[in-house]
Amino acid sequence: MDEDLPGYLRALVAFLGPDHCPAAIFERSSSRNGEWTVVYQNPAFRRNGLTTEDATTSLQRLGYQYTDNGHKRRCTEWVFRPLGGNFVAAVHNPIAAQPTVDDKKNDEQSLPLEERSASDCVVEKLDWIKYPAQNLTSWQQFFLQHNWSNTPLGPLSDWSFELRSVVLSAMADPAPRTIYWGNENALLYNEAFVPIFGVNHPDCLGQPLEIAWRPGMREIIWPYIERAYEGKAQTISRLPLHLQRHGPLEETYWDATLTPAIGPCGGAIGVQNVLAECTKAVRGERRRIATSNIGKRISATATLEELWAMFLHGLQCEVVDLPFAAFYSAEHDLSELVSESTDSNTYTPERTIATLEGTMGVLRPEDLPQAFILADATLPEPTKILAKAITTAWKEQRSIILGSEDTPLPSAFALSNPDRGFGDTVKQAVIIPVTSISNRDLMGVLIVGTCPRVFDEFYHMWLNILGDVLSRAAAFISLPMEQRRAQKMADDINNALAQQLRLTTLQAERSDAKFSRMAKLAPIGMYVLDPDGSPIYVNDAYRDLVPVSPEGRTFSFNKQSDWTDLIHPEDIGRFWECWQKVIVEKIPAVCEYRIMKGWRSTDKATGEELTGDTWLLATSFPEIEPDGRVSVIMGWLTDISKQKAAEKLLSQRLEDALETKRQSENFIDMTSHEMRNPLSAILQSADSIVSSLPSANATASERKGALTGRLVEDIVDAAQTIILCAQHQKRIVDDILTLSKLDASLLEISPDKVQPPQLVGKALRMFEAEISRANIKAKLLVEPTYDKLAVDWVVLDPSRLLQVVINLLTNAIKFTQYSDVREVTVYLGASYERPTGKHHGINFIPLRHSKVAHTPNGEWGDGEDIYLQIAVTDTGSGLDDEQMHVLFQRFAQASPKTYKQYGGSGLGLFISRELCELQGGQIGVSSSNGTTFAFYVKAKRWVPNDAEELAPLTRFVSASSSPMVFSRRGSSVIGSAHEQSEAPRRGSALDGVVEQSPNESPAVPKGPPASELEHLKHLHVLIVEDNLINQKVMAQQLRKAGLTVHVANHGVECLDFISQSSYSSEPNTPEQEKSVELSPTPLSIVLLDLEMPTMDGLTCIRHIREKQLNGEILGHVPVIAVTANARSEQINNAIEAGMDEVVTKPFRIPELVPQMRKLVAEVLGRN
Repeated sequence: MDEDLPGYLRALVAFLGPDHCPAAIFERSSSRNGEWTVVYQNPAFRRNGLTTEDATTSLQRLGYQYTDNGHKRRCTEWVFRPLGGNFVAAVHNPIAAQPTVDDKKNDEQSLPLEERSASDCVVEKLDWIKYPAQNLTSWQQFFLQHNWSNTPLGPLSDWSFELRSVVLSAMADPAPRTIYWGNENALLYNEAFVPIFGVNHPDCLGQPLEIAWRPGMREIIWPYIERAYEGKAQTISRLPLHLQRHGPLEETYWDATLTPAIGPCGGAIGVQNVLAECTKAVRGERRRIATSNIGKRISATATLEELWAMFLHGLQCEVVDLPFAAFYSAEHDLSELVSESTDSNTYTPERTIATLEGTMGVLRPEDLPQAFILADATLPEPTKILAKAITTAWKEQRSIILGSEDTPLPSAFALSNPDRGFGDTVKQAVIIPVTSISNRDLMGVLIVGTCPRVFDEFYHMWLNILGDVLSRAAAFISLPMEQRRAQKMADDINNALAQQLRLTTLQAERSDAKFSRMAKLAPIGMYVLDPDGSPIYVNDAYRDLVPVSPEGRTFSFNKQSDWTDLIHPEDIGRFWECWQKVIVEKIPAVCEYRIMKGWRSTDKATGEELTGDTWLLATSFPEIEPDGRVSVIMGWLTDISKQKAAEKLLSQRLEDALETKRQSENFIDMTSHEMRNPLSAILQSADSIVSSLPSANATASERKGALTGRLVEDIVDAAQTIILCAQHQKRIVDDILTLSKLDASLLEISPDKVQPPQLVGKALRMFEAEISRANIKAKLLVEPTYDKLAVDWVVLDPSRLLQVVINLLTNAIKFTQYSDVREVTVYLGASYERPTGKHHGINFIPLRHSKVAHTPNGEWGDGEDIYLQIAVTDTGSGLDDEQMHVLFQRFAQASPKTYKQYGGSGLGLFISRELCELQGGQIGVSSSNGTTFAFYVKAKRWVPNDAEELAPLTRFVSASSSPMVFSRRGSSVIGSAHEQSEAPRRGSALDGVVEQSPNESPAVPKGPPASELEHLKHLHVLIVEDNLINQKVMAQQLRKAGLTVHVANHGVECLDFISQSSYSSEPNTPEQEKSVELSPTPLSIVLLDLEMPTMDGLTCIRHIREKQLNGEILGHVPVIAVTANARSEQINNAIEAGMDEVVTKPFRIPELVPQMRKLVAEVLGRN
């Protein structure tokens, strides 16, 4: 038949043949009635039993949408596709289609077959059975992996759409659900139903009803299933099921609803069952009825014996929950009581006898213990266990379970009754004590056997309720006797308590009075607060410290927003943390905090007024109730403002003292260095002059011949050096003297008549030698403002003005001498208004404080006020903003490198600032290309009667004491050669003798071979000195002493020289061995300065000693530190860094050379 199809359909047939989804092709006749015939059906279509005898009927049953007498049908599970002509393909869609936007419209008017398209349905795949997804639950995965082929339902691929739909719905339900499907009533259930089957899961999944359910259960449920198949929904109430869900068999009850599942033919093809457990409700109702019946039975009893019997009789009605019961009465032996006044605590297990009063549900009561003393040690073990459990229940006033791990069940109580408790053997029993109203005297115990199928916490609770019912009834019967006994005991207790209360009240009143007096007079605040911060009690001192409102509240400690008006903002976090410790952690806490209240006091020692914040010290601890709740917070509040102010003052004074000490040390270091450096040059220049001149014994011709042009030039050069160094020392001394007068407010301003251009020109002439030596172009320019005001003679302090100009010129020359362009210009101007500095781009330094100068009255005259402005510009290296910020401060220089490279004490600009402000002026600086310093002073115009000459400057030259030499062995004075050989070594000038520790002793490798005697006669010296004057003078003097001298400007050049000297470990090349010029340079000793740019002396010596250890340098290189740093700490640091000896400046070359030869001899001996 396939061969009769058109060619384009045969390809479609080949595609649909192996498809597992049912598919068929229909053809509509061209007749008027338009009958349908089946022209093709694939194997899956035939396998599902779909008939094709009547194609029109088949299409209707399949749900095909077509027109029939004007009524519209729509597809629900099949997709129909027109194939051209009269052919239509029908393909089964395994997923239920979701309604599209147009579904409502299509329900009212469906499209004809030829216009129907499969794209009209939007499908969301929810059928995880046919289309498993990746995110399946563990139950869904188990369900898919179950062996369905061994069940009547067959593999999942053969399941019908109806079966899958019902199963998918049941699996999505959180309530327990079962499905009975097909002729065999195969059982399916969801995950919530698994606990009901318990151990039978998963064996019953997919199995027929007669196999899945055990006998007895099938007979109960089958009638309801049959009626559901008939289309009648069934409801089962309180269906009893004994399930083995959690180990032992359980008694459960369920409400079930059974509804039919409708198939495609309109008939029931299965039954759905939805269950809801109602076990708790059934048991609760049953127990409420039993409790009510028991209460009615015992209400009419008059004696305890009647009560015990009637209670046991009432328990018989509950056959499920109470397999058996036994009651033991308690009789207390009073024969040993000492007197009637003995309280109830006399009733102890030693005098208590338990007697069996009756049983319920016990087939052989004689097998139970009949009577026994609770504390009898001779009892049999089972009875002893029972007696111990009864005693525990009595003492602890709680029920005890027999059959637990701690208390085993005696064998006599492991009973079974076929008519009670499902006939199961009792595994646990509960002992319930029955006590008197005071809960002290034991009246009896009820022992109840429990049903294993129903025992849980609710069961245990119900048994305790039964015990309470029995205890209340027994107490009601024994009330008159108990009341008499209790009344007597209460009277005795009340009398004793009344007496004790009177004594306690009297003591409390006395203590309260003492506490009130103490709190009122206490100098510290005392408080008792509620947990929310409300004051219960505060004393007067507390009110003085913390403001309290008229209502008695301070503020809410539990809201940080309420603290801002009282507590300092910076301390709120710390206060909150302490408060939380007291309230939340319930531990004592100590907190220091400030409040928004100023504090003022007077220093008794100085009379100075002290101000600051008010500091409080709070010590709080909580009062904790037995239930763990904080009831009150108690504590003390102390004003510690004075202590805090003292701490702050002490800290400030300590910082000031340390800063003063640091500045003093820096001042001493700089002063020592600046004083000693010129002294060395002075002494060495003087030695040079003396050694250059002929001796006194020389003849006239010898003297005349000795004074050659070269010698005269050297003498003049040495003399100029002496003059420059003396001037430098004088400036240092002047600065120190000026500074001391400024600190003591003793500096006086001495006005005098002067012509400013001549005064400034004089300053330039004072530096003429230095300017000429440094090849600097210097000039003085008088600005038009000066000539415009016709300034001639003015009244001011010429020495103080000159001192400022000299300081500025000194800096200008010092920073310009190494520049490529070397120019220094001094500008002189005048004005009636206070200068602003804009003319030279200057920012004047703000005034530190109002200066009061000591000036003799009447010396200023009555001339017109005028401001003189002087600016000094140079072409030096310039300054950045950070360097300009620290200028004009005491002991401050532009940067740490400034002192090493240019020297100076750091006082010049500070003194200049002070002197300018004393003269009513200011000083400032700017820096772009070079540096400009400008200042102005206030003067008065004066017209002299006649010219007066200024007194010339006086210069002083200071002498120097003998220098000291320091080494690891100690210190000594450098003397002449004779003194060195005969004078003994002097004691150490340091705090102690600095010795080399064993670990510090470096290994000395073998040195270069040389003749020691020849080496000592002709030393080769390397001078490492950054000061060119000192370097030149020292080299000249050493050469005159017969030594070969090499020079280096800093530590890096020193290391480079040593690496090419005879100490180098590098082997000689053939060229070096053949050439004298290329051979290593001989080296005997190094004279090393400490303060140098690029690399200082301490860093350099450390590198040298490190290279010795590494073998890069052969032998020990003798090194003498030559420095102006003379403090013991500085000398100690130098020796520890690796110096052999330290010689302090100033020193003389004739005294230094013998010391050098001695050190070289020692090192050669060691090498």
